[in-house]
Amino acid sequence: MERQGRHGLKRFLGKRNKYMMSERIEKKAEEVLSALNVKSIPISVEEIANQLKIKIGRAPSSEFSGMLIRKDGRALMGINNSEGTARQRFTIAHELGHYFLHPQNDTFVDYRQNEKEPRNHREREADMFAAALLMPRKEVTKDFQKIVRKGFSEIELHKLAGKYEVSDKAMRFRLVNLNMLLG
Repeated sequence: MERQGRHGLKRFLGKRNKYMMSERIEKKAEEVLSALNVKSIPISVEEIANQLKIKIGRAPSSEFSGMLIRKDGRALMGINNSEGTARQRFTIAHELGHYFLHPQNDTFVDYRQNEKEPRNHREREADMFAAALLMPRKEVTKDFQKIVRKGFSEIELHKLAGKYEVSDKAMRFRLVNLNMLLG
């Protein structure tokens, strides 16, 4: 019985830590949007990078989606421009996640990978930040509540994703993570 109790406590603490981490990331994204006075949807990630004096370079690549390099107080992003617009926006937001959440590291390269491969915790945190930045909790909740009154299907999901200029998949994950849709 004692063993089950410890195992249950470990599971509870793991979920609690995950919630605390995601809440910290949500708040960080909200702080960034507020501090830079970014309010309009869709969020302009290029404008955020510009305000932070982060240069964005684009080039095609079969190996990476994005990268962030910091040196001597300056930062540069490399974005794969052979990917679609929504993917490029998410990648910029993801690199901004590294910029704000992982200041101790100078270089991040986000290699294109098989979706079945697990991502490390820093990559998952940057993904969470990207979602919170591109699809702010308050605005998504308000928009979802307006739409869901009439019913919610793939058509409404697509319209909502279009409004925020993200992929349907990113919007679905966001709604699931905000407990608005079942996973």
